[in-house]
Amino acid sequence: MKKVSLLALLVTAAVSTACSSTGQNTPAPARGPAGEVALSDSDRTAVETSVRSSLGQPNASFRTMIGQRDASGVVTVCGYFNSGSGDTPFIGTLGAGSFTVSNLGGATEQTIAVQRACHGRGIYI
Repeated sequence: MKKVSLLALLVTAAVSTACSSTGQNTPAPARGPAGEVALSDSDRTAVETSVRSSLGQPNASFRTMIGQRDASGVVTVCGYFNSGSGDTPFIGTLGAGSFTVSNLGGATEQTIAVQRACHGRGIYI
């Protein structure tokens, strides 16, 4: 009776472990659920490099940077850069290790347009 109970316990434990395993070798899904995206260091570097290139300002600094995935899987990033004349907003699309700038703030109207575009995607910078 003791051997049967031990065997049943071991089988139950093995089945339980197999069912709850997360599979460490399983690749991450290409698209996650809509919502805020945690930006990796390489994502941030891609954003900074692209914005600096668009500005022609290699020394621009960055403050806030927020990523948001929409229902179709597109990741939009909004944030602020400072190239020496105050914080200015930017918006663009992140994908496959690269960032494409969609718009940069500047004049008041342009800055408001970038902020509205970010708000329209659920990003409040």
